[in-house]
Amino acid sequence: MVLQNLDMAKKFVFFVGGIFLFLGAWLFVGFDRYVGDHEVGSGWDPFIKTDPTFQVIFKNPAQYTLDRDSFDSLDNVRKMQFLEYCSIRHGIHDPYRCEEHIEGTRIK
Repeated sequence: MVLQNLDMAKKFVFFVGGIFLFLGAWLFVGFDRYVGDHEVGSGWDPFIKTDPTFQVIFKNPAQYTLDRDSFDSLDNVRKMQFLEYCSIRHGIHDPYRCEEHIEGTRIK
């Protein structure tokens, strides 16, 4: 009887631990869609979010096929989306610094 209760307690601890692990991964891990050239193609880049969010899939709102629009050429909605993207994906709150960072890490 005591062994049975101990076994149930272990299962409960593993169950709760699994839920916390899943929730932590959901809140802090994201996937960013990157676009390379015709040889590289596109794919998903996993990253650790700087702020916890329930959003898991991210895409640079300034990226259009192989070209990327400058921050100044975006409309207001895309500017706000770009600022949010930079904040969560890169931890950068200045859009011009974020553009430099993105350009520096871009697959060429």
